[in-house]
Amino acid sequence: MDELDTLLWLHLATVGPLVLFKLAVLLVGYLIARLGYRLLLQGVKGEFKFHTKFREGVVDLISVSPGIFFIFMATVLIAVGIVTEKPFETKFSKQATRLGPGSETRLESSAGPPAKPPLPPPSSE
Repeated sequence: MDELDTLLWLHLATVGPLVLFKLAVLLVGYLIARLGYRLLLQGVKGEFKFHTKFREGVVDLISVSPGIFFIFMATVLIAVGIVTEKPFETKFSKQATRLGPGSETRLESSAGPPAKPPLPPPSSE
């Protein structure tokens, strides 16, 4: 495996969990919206009142059907989960050391201080 392949796999290891998170949010939001849709179709009734105050505003949400509330919350969940930016950064050093003749290249970690060079063999003087 050459250095470019290693760097690609390191980048995918960083980006992969973010993509999985966004897909999971999309799936959970879809399942909640589907539940709300089924509640609407079945005609389930249940009165609720949502009241909140923030800064200088007041929000009231009154419904006769919980299905509408589920669909609304699924829409908010999907919008926040997909649109919100999740910053990430893939870091690695450009230095690579050879393990031996004909062996693969190993990347040095940039997380800590630079590694010290190996000591020379003792002289027999």
